[in-house]
Amino acid sequence: MQYSQKDLEFLGRQVSVGLYVRRSTFLLALALTLVLGVCAGRYVLPAGGFSGPEGGQKRPLSADGAAEMGRKKEILQSIFQHEEDARRNPDRAETWEHLGNLYFDAGEPEKAVNAYNKAIELQPGNPNILVDCGVMYREMKRHDKALEYFQKALALDPGHEQALFNSGIVMYFDLNKKDEALKTWRALLRKNPDARTPSGDRLADMLEHLK
Repeated sequence: MQYSQKDLEFLGRQVSVGLYVRRSTFLLALALTLVLGVCAGRYVLPAGGFSGPEGGQKRPLSADGAAEMGRKKEILQSIFQHEEDARRNPDRAETWEHLGNLYFDAGEPEKAVNAYNKAIELQPGNPNILVDCGVMYREMKRHDKALEYFQKALALDPGHEQALFNSGIVMYFDLNKKDEALKTWRALLRKNPDARTPSGDRLADMLEHLK
């Protein structure tokens, strides 16, 4: 997939640590901007990777790094607990959904997909689980499957903002269905004229840049 300079210039600004509405849209936007940053030459790895400057020694662990390690430890502990809960009560959709969310946060898309699909089997009418599962399929580069799940969510809730936004991302950037993507984003704007991208830009302005 080739990105136009207009795409790169505008969407390269979309790196954000905030949520659009749910984790699902944030992840799509973040994954997208990392790709755009690499294409635009904005992210350059040092020749020696991320090790320290002398003898490959690592930098001392910062407060932020310690906090991140603590968070990862908490996620792993929660995963273990929810895996045990799922074994004891395999018919509880909520447990499988929570387990999928934990795998999502741990960067384990295949495990997340398996957990989300189990939750979907038990609770087929929940569009939010379909959206998050679709995000994980995109992480696995299964773009058609990702779009399929976003469309399933829209079949349940035609005005689901995350499903509309994410469908547009996949169609525009992954499947080269730009006209369909623009149509989908316009449908989102009809529902919410003030819809925003993850960085806080108005979606309407984004569409102007993509014309």
